[in-house]
Amino acid sequence: MEVVATMFVYPIILEVLSRSAPDNECRFATQRITTTSEDCAMEIDIILNEFTSPQEAAELGLMVEGYGFRGVWSANYGASRDPFFTLALLAERSSKIQLGPMAITPVEMHPLKIANLLFALNDLSNGRAMIMLGGGGAVSQSMGKGRERFIGKVRECLEILKGVSPSEAMNYKGEFYKMFGYKPVWATDTPPQIYFGSNHPQTRRLSARLADGLITSDFVPSLMKDFVAATHADLEAAGRSPADFRISNFWAWHIKEDAEASMREARRELMLRGWLGEQYFAPFLEPDEVKFMRDHEQDFLNAFIRSTDVIENVPNDLINKMIENISFAGGLDQIDGAIETLKEFANAGLTEIAIRVHDDPAEQIKLIGERVLPALQ
Repeated sequence: MEVVATMFVYPIILEVLSRSAPDNECRFATQRITTTSEDCAMEIDIILNEFTSPQEAAELGLMVEGYGFRGVWSANYGASRDPFFTLALLAERSSKIQLGPMAITPVEMHPLKIANLLFALNDLSNGRAMIMLGGGGAVSQSMGKGRERFIGKVRECLEILKGVSPSEAMNYKGEFYKMFGYKPVWATDTPPQIYFGSNHPQTRRLSARLADGLITSDFVPSLMKDFVAATHADLEAAGRSPADFRISNFWAWHIKEDAEASMREARRELMLRGWLGEQYFAPFLEPDEVKFMRDHEQDFLNAFIRSTDVIENVPNDLINKMIENISFAGGLDQIDGAIETLKEFANAGLTEIAIRVHDDPAEQIKLIGERVLPALQ
């Protein structure tokens, strides 16, 4: 699911997907590409979908590693394979890439169990694990749990995960969670990177205080620039250096050799882009277009639920304008534009970006690896 990304912003829609997509369908994949711009370096992650088996994850992940990319995320859904389990074979067989589940929430699992799973994955991969925490989503929704006081719950989870030590027992007495005598003596590798899924000021400030990084979703470059600046200010207020903090953004990739197939895919998935929140589209839509989009949210949702590219009652010009500005879509002639947008994200201050590919993930990884990576090095 997605996590990321998407996973932590759109729980209702994502749970619809987890119920409706076939078990053998590969819809997502993540990867990290080392990139450079005039001002700063950026890496790129790719998100594996929630239906990916451990065998498929190993195959796709090794493909990612073979191109020289760095990271793989595994999505977490109510009816998906466990994302830690999904990454186990890849953790053992790979040697360089980062590995991480997204999004995991303490609403669904006690932080002690999250710690055991995360540090076991870190042990299996010799110190290459990472995790994205969220405040709630498809899994907690499937359990009938809400997001009440999720900031406090995630704060305690972050404190617990950051406090894990193989040499000192942890005794933690929080308002929501308690742990006594926790001392995983086997957890001696480089600690895993801990991210928090954050699109809003309160979660951004919490990330700056306690996490190793944060991941936003569907921010266009102009929004990302302001968000990064605010994050750096939060870090400095917390007595931390921005140089030691990672900032990523979920972004959808639909570019294919077949431009028409790409646009069909992008239209089908358009409901997920910022869940049509006006703040994500205001930078490039006119106010009346934003209002029209919001008024027709159900039409976008219907297309997604039905897995069709037909969005009823919405003009094609508006649909195309939305797709063009909040995702990468079209034929191979759109790759140069995608590269320029990635450079804009890098110059906005991202340390990495999480690219979500959809249908035929192996083909998309190959396309990005052969056409995008060389242009960014």
